[in-house]
Amino acid sequence: MLSILKTNKSYMIEETTPKRKGRKKGSTTRYCLIKDELLGKYEVHVDESNHCYMLVDADSQSTVGYYTQLPYLLKRVLKDRYVPTGPNNIYNLEEYITAMNKLANGMAKIMIPAHHQV
Repeated sequence: MLSILKTNKSYMIEETTPKRKGRKKGSTTRYCLIKDELLGKYEVHVDESNHCYMLVDADSQSTVGYYTQLPYLLKRVLKDRYVPTGPNNIYNLEEYITAMNKLANGMAKIMIPAHHQV
């Protein structure tokens, strides 16, 4: 990468190295690991550097997604568990509503403390 500097009506060419973004490949900065049977085949890593939640496939240890808040991550996991996956993702109305009710109940069970549930 080249950058051109202008000094006193004359031009200097200065070579610089390109700046790299992100962390080095293979670096890990997790400070918390969450494993639970409700997560199924996933585990949650809490990243120390940018305080985000990483959803990781437990078998392959590959990152599935990054989430800023834990409820968003849990919604993704529960959606994978409860929403039916038919051919070409075509559902009838009853299947979809039933799946969304299961999703809402699963979220309430996890996110609302037991002493607040009716």
